Amino acid sequence: MIIKRRIIDFITSLNLPNAITIGRIILVPIIIWCISIDEFLISFILFSIAGISDFIDGWLARLHKLQTVLGAWLDPVADKLLMGSVYLTLGLLGHLPLWLVSVVILRDVFIIGMVVLAKFQNKLAGIKPLMVSKINTVAQITLAILVLADLSFTTNLMAWREPIYLLVGATTLISTFAYLSAWVKITYINKPFN
Repeated sequence: MIIKRRIIDFITSLNLPNAITIGRIILVPIIIWCISIDEFLISFILFSIAGISDFIDGWLARLHKLQTVLGAWLDPVADKLLMGSVYLTLGLLGHLPLWLVSVVILRDVFIIGMVVLAKFQNKLAGIKPLMVSKINTVAQITLAILVLADLSFTTNLMAWREPIYLLVGATTLISTFAYLSAWVKITYINKPFN
């Protein structure tokens, strides 16, 4: 009976924003494969679509009041799969510095760990995305688009790469510490997560 109920809940949660998010997850291995075989133009186009879809799915869900529990879980999973995979692949191929790749991936591992701990502490309901995290996501997506565009069109878009790396690294670290601070508040001080 419980399994049947969960299947019904899942099916009723499949709305347009969640379908867009699932589409983003499906694009991840295709993008990674395209990057790994030096099909940078295709990876640039697909990653740009995936990056834009990250904003569209949330906007549609809020606009049409289509937020679901499934969407609340799927969206961050899609983000972490997309960004972690793309950054790791670009880093391993020498197109991004490994220190930046490490910072991005360690932040995501930290946030996943924080969510798991919050779940075990029954504090999960208090966890909400932070504005600094949204800014960080925009910065990370923008950098990946610039790198893929530079590789696709052999432009000089990345002439300013060092400051962009530092900006993305800084927003990633600030976001990490903001989540740590918020997690400490809800876990030990019992304040809302914001």
